Formats: sequence, C-alpha cells, structure tokens
Amino acid sequence: MKVTSTLIKPVIVIQALVMALFGISCQSADKRQASEPAALRVMTFNLWHGGDAVKLPRDTTIRYQLEAIRRAEADVVGFQEQTTNQSDNQSRAQILADSLDWSCYIIDGSRAIISRFDIQPLDTAGISQAVLLQLQDGEEVVFGVMHLMYTPYEPYDIADRKLTDAEAAETSARETRLHQVQGMLDEIAVYSDYPAILVGDFNEPSCLDWTEKAINERADTLLPFAVNWPATDLLIKNGFQDAYREIHSDVKQKPGYTWTSVPGLWRTPEIHDRIDLIYISKDKFLTKGAWIVGEPSSLTDILVEPWPSDHRAVVVELVF
Repeated sequence: MKVTSTLIKPVIVIQALVMALFGISCQSADKRQASEPAALRVMTFNLWHGGDAVKLPRDTTIRYQLEAIRRAEADVVGFQEQTTNQSDNQSRAQILADSLDWSCYIIDGSRAIISRFDIQPLDTAGISQAVLLQLQDGEEVVFGVMHLMYTPYEPYDIADRKLTDAEAAETSARETRLHQVQGMLDEIAVYSDYPAILVGDFNEPSCLDWTEKAINERADTLLPFAVNWPATDLLIKNGFQDAYREIHSDVKQKPGYTWTSVPGLWRTPEIHDRIDLIYISKDKFLTKGAWIVGEPSSLTDILVEPWPSDHRAVVVELVF
C-alpha cells in the first residue's frame, strides 16, 4: 500500500507533539518526586536471645520476627540479643537478612544491623559499632547500635528502696553505662558532618521521661523522685534528639513503654519504662512518625501476634 507524503507529515507532527507533551509530563513528575524529601524508616528490635527465649518453634519465631519488620516497613533494623544461644548459636540477624535479601553487618554476639541499603563499616580500628548506610540517592548515614549494661537496673533499685535519691541513681547509671555511650560517640566523632542515627536497648530510661513533671504525673509510689538519666542526657548534650519524643512529647499520654511486654517476668509489680530508643542528629533529620511495635496492648501501635520478644520494638520515619 502506498502512503503519500501528505499523510506521513501530519502523523509525524502528531507523534512529535505527543512525545513532547509526554516528556514534559514525565519531567514534571520527576521534579515533583525529586522535591519531596526521602523518607527513611528506622527500627530498633531486641530479639530476646535470638528469639529462643519466646519458647515457640524456631521457624515460628523467625516468621513473626520477619512479620514485625515488614509491618513496621523498616528500611534498616538495629538488633540487640541477635544471637540465639539456646539452640544452634546462629546469628538470627543473618537469617533475617537472608530471608529479606538485605545486607547484614554483625557487630558482636548481641548487636547487628540489617538493611535494604548497602552497608559499609566505619573506617576504624577493630570491629566498628557503627556503619555507613549508603542510600539510593547517594546520601550516607552513620548508623550505630548500642546494647548498654543491663545490671544494675536502677528503676528496680529505686522501687526496692536500694537507691533513695536522684544523685544515687544517677551515679549508679553513670558508672554502669556512660563509658559505653561515650565509646560510641568517640568512634563516630570523625564522621561528625554525616547524619547520624544511634539506636539500641539502653537498659536505662530516657531522661525526658523522668522529669519532675513526668514523675508527678506518673504518680507511682514506687518511683518517688525525678532522675536525669545520664546516658540519654549525654546524647542530647552532643547534638542528638529522641526521635520518639519529637513526635510524642506528652509523656503521660504516650509513655511508649518498651520494657516489658511480659509482665511478671522479672518483678511483681513490674516497673515499666521506655528503654529501647532511637536518637538522631538534631540538625540533620526531621521525625515524621514514631510507633511502638508489639503484642496486643494499649501501648502498641503496630500489632504482631504472637509477639516474639520481651521488649517492644520501636520504629520511626525520618526525612532529611
């Protein structure tokens, strides 16, 4: 069939116009997307001896650990108690990372990091407590995990009248854990220009949750005085902020307790507190949301049942 040139030219012109318009539309969409800040969802998750302490079948525990990460929509997870020491001594973090096809970095028997993004250990001597997350947009973020000393646990000692004033509680906490926090700060100091996120099981409450106002509103006769907990106070003085409290500033309304999801496990009556924390560079991030992940409870925002830990997890959404 013969097609004349007079027919071809209008078709070419129309095609060119459509392609031009489509190109403009796509470019506009790209610009809109580029102008929107990239979000990063960060999770801290204590696995309770890798999950074995939950006393569920191993495959069941792994399934619900994965369910927690997926429901949290996490991009990166900092683990504590990630080694299962009651069965095969395998790194549960590595198993979870392999199941998700994510990167994994093991710090030690307790701590590990998994992420959908590439992970590069910091350039430090020995094993690094922190890594560089290499995001898809080229941004690099320092991400560290802490698991601070669990004993003595000062809130219990206050309730049991072993510690009778704030000075004694702060001194005990300072001697027990402050060197661990300082060690992390020293390690990441050379990366001070980078956005930084520090997560972990602090085994110590937030100083923001034990102010005079917060303790008075809590009205627990076992907790008669405010305490300026030193681990979190040190981070705040070094330019970090508590991501959960950035969203939920009213301690009475949103206590955010992460210890413990198993009442009566260690003490009756139990002393609940928020000890699983996420701290972020104050001048590098905005917090867009913060949630508690755990068992059916009035404290839980993201529900997973059965819940495979004695700690509730925390997830926050950040933008640069």
